[in-house]
Amino acid sequence: MSDVDFYFDFSSPYGYFAAERIDGLAQRCGVRVNWKPYLIGVVFKQTGQTPLVDQPIRGDYFRRDMERCAKLQGTPFKLPAKFPYAATAPSRAFYWINSFDPALAKRFAHDIYRGYFADGLDMSNQETVIASATRHDINADDLRAAMTDPKWKQHLRDVINEAIERGAFGSPFFFYEDEPFFGNDRMDQLEQWIKSRP
Repeated sequence: MSDVDFYFDFSSPYGYFAAERIDGLAQRCGVRVNWKPYLIGVVFKQTGQTPLVDQPIRGDYFRRDMERCAKLQGTPFKLPAKFPYAATAPSRAFYWINSFDPALAKRFAHDIYRGYFADGLDMSNQETVIASATRHDINADDLRAAMTDPKWKQHLRDVINEAIERGAFGSPFFFYEDEPFFGNDRMDQLEQWIKSRP
């Protein structure tokens, strides 16, 4: 089974839309998806980009586009009051959970995304992240310790550096056999590419 590396930021609406679709793509294409949360704010410092909603003219378009994308794919969505945010806490939590249960980590990721973009929860707050995790019988004290553990801090930094070295610059960003695809709107193209490979 071949792999798709799926880089995303938990504060990215397009990452959220992609997360809602990626399982279907994996099933149709017979690929394994490696979920890799990272922080695009770090990438922005290297590329000179700013969050979409902060950009003149483009910001108004993308606010409209986010609503349209959500409606067309049937995904609950409301732009949160605190947007964007530095998704450090959920990203570290994800990698700790993923280290012992990847399927649970993926369910946790869906909860974080839906909690933020559908329910308006403040996922920059560590305790909100922990509350999302405890719904899956994850021990709150263990997770709280993991999010401040140097091991998981470094792991997140390593993934960010890996993504930058590979050429990722936004969310979602996909690699299939080192072929890059950027954006929720490239997922159909990604699927066609996978199916066209020998």
